[in-house]
Amino acid sequence: MLALAAGGMLRADCLDELLPRPRVVERGAGVELKLRMPVSRPGWYRLEVKGGRPKISGNEEGRRYAQVTFGQMKKLAGKAQVPDCTIVDWPEFKYRGVLLDCGRNYQSVESILDLLDHLARYKMNVFHWHLTDNYGWRLESKKHPELQKSGAFSRNVGKYYTQAEFRRVLDHAKKRGITVIPELDMPGHTLAFRKATGLSSLADEKARIILGELIDELCSLAPASEMPIIHLGTDEAREPGEKVPQTHLDYWAKKVTDNGRQLMGWSPGLKLPGQTIKHLWMGAKDPRGDACGYIDSQNSYYINHVDPEELLSVAAYQQPCRWGAKREHLGATVCVWHDDVIADTEDVARMNAIYPAVVLLSDNFWRGREKDEPTLYARLPHPVDPRFALAADLERRMLAQRDKVLANVKHPFPYVAQTQMRWKMTDAATGKVLATDIPQATVYPRHFWFPAGAYAPGGNGTVVLETWITAPKDIACGAWIGMTGFSRSDGRSRDAPTPKLGQWNKHGATVELNGRPIDPPAWMHPGVGGNPKETPLVDEDYWYREPTKIHLKKGVNHVKMTLPKKGGWKWIGTFVPVAGTSDHPQEVKGLEYASEEP
Repeated sequence: MLALAAGGMLRADCLDELLPRPRVVERGAGVELKLRMPVSRPGWYRLEVKGGRPKISGNEEGRRYAQVTFGQMKKLAGKAQVPDCTIVDWPEFKYRGVLLDCGRNYQSVESILDLLDHLARYKMNVFHWHLTDNYGWRLESKKHPELQKSGAFSRNVGKYYTQAEFRRVLDHAKKRGITVIPELDMPGHTLAFRKATGLSSLADEKARIILGELIDELCSLAPASEMPIIHLGTDEAREPGEKVPQTHLDYWAKKVTDNGRQLMGWSPGLKLPGQTIKHLWMGAKDPRGDACGYIDSQNSYYINHVDPEELLSVAAYQQPCRWGAKREHLGATVCVWHDDVIADTEDVARMNAIYPAVVLLSDNFWRGREKDEPTLYARLPHPVDPRFALAADLERRMLAQRDKVLANVKHPFPYVAQTQMRWKMTDAATGKVLATDIPQATVYPRHFWFPAGAYAPGGNGTVVLETWITAPKDIACGAWIGMTGFSRSDGRSRDAPTPKLGQWNKHGATVELNGRPIDPPAWMHPGVGGNPKETPLVDEDYWYREPTKIHLKKGVNHVKMTLPKKGGWKWIGTFVPVAGTSDHPQEVKGLEYASEEP
């Protein structure tokens, strides 16, 4: 609902800028809402505001969420009084979380505490803490201190979380209504463990016993009421030293349940016995019929594969928990797998756009989606398509959150408005128009269905992307320009190496503004390929390097991107004017976009 401002223009107020969006919002206090109140559901609340004062009812978890909603309203309202209203709300899913991989790249305790604060702002209630991997066993063990010896680490040597720091994170999370799910990944991803213990194979009886002791020690750090779930991984056990008999898995699983905890494991993964929550990742099979339910982390919920401007389509159109009866739908987790080495601790949040992802996906996880739209995971619908309204509304709310609720948050927030943009895509060989009025900053040609006679998305060819930008005056600003799109867990590859000096990508892509070419950056690691995970990404993608300087003249400006494709699948074009820095960008004000010359 939009309110009328002076002069009759429509404007949004704080009730129209909340995220996640409440289910029922009625203006005016004391409104009798004729709906069935799900008072038994965790997280249910009723918030009534009258004269700027809140009246809250609901269960314990719901009252916390009501306070979060009212806190957002006050920041969104600014100096104005929060309007009288009645809100009734509840979450669709029990678990709404973020996974942070600290096994490969250590993250400071302070950065984790900040992330927990951010999760609480958006009613996320699970922090999945991936603590162990090939590069390091990051949780202190007093029983097996050899795990913290320098020789066990191959990255961030000597960096781990003391048991006191672990407790600090749990306490911080508990105060914010967040459950910490620690993961000790086994038997795959255990090179650090094997180096520390000198065991070449986890099939060794000593490995079975030691890992059982480590599970006991982990459970001793917090009662089951505070840490009810233990995740044992079980994915990607591919190396000879990671092959174990089923009796080992049964033993480790029993250790978890004997400590009064619920067991969780990846699917696909090795079979864990008994009542195990399945955690779905890439390629998981249909989980229906599992009495314990499942957590969804499939497809673009792995945001280490996702462009920040792609987050909007994921949040708007990917439906969490797409299989089975509702009793099996436990929720969803957005995963941050930064496999490649990082140059700076903050780079994980920067390169994976964690902070904007939480804001956008909070709505996805809280409300769910009426329909799953796989063809829209990486593109927005045409502006006349009724489905487009969802993305436009979600973006508007998200920008209000960025500018008002998160104005003082120091962490990178790489997202700018894109639904106002309009692109035309043409087959360069034939001049045939393939799509018009594309309303997004990053265009993935392979995700469009090409007309008969055009090359298929998996084939070769060249597309031209064009947009016409009308500026109210001469403007010196920046532009996010990108033509590759690197996953932070796949490194560089032969398909998508760092471009050579003088190139935008290996296929010979170009970009022009008003008929003049825009030069690519002087890449810090030019021509690097072959998946070198120990060479950090530093400037390869648009959102973690400073914007390219451009000049928009008063009146109409023509942007043309030429994108050849010569095999492989990296086929991407991004151009969006921005003000400010890449860490804290803003929209360039007053610009109008068209897919044909005005």
